[in-house]
Amino acid sequence: MKAKEIILLWIENKYRSTNKYFFSFDFENEIANYGRLAHQKVHTPSTYSRAFRAIRSSNDLTKRGLELEEIEHTNKKSKGWRIKKI
Repeated sequence: MKAKEIILLWIENKYRSTNKYFFSFDFENEIANYGRLAHQKVHTPSTYSRAFRAIRSSNDLTKRGLELEEIEHTNKKSKGWRIKKI
């Protein structure tokens, strides 16, 4: 399974949970474990980062009825996203 598909599934799962937002540090901490445990696939952090940038610049989430809205963390140093249904 490709990193891009793992990320899309992670975002869908995140949307179905009560917590419909995440920050860059959440993504970096959670995605590698999710890929390894849920899909038995190991990718490097940079592979996941490249795939996430590609997702944000494509319509892959739109095809799944979701979109990411950029939000600011209280420390104003971390980038975050709210997952919204369209």
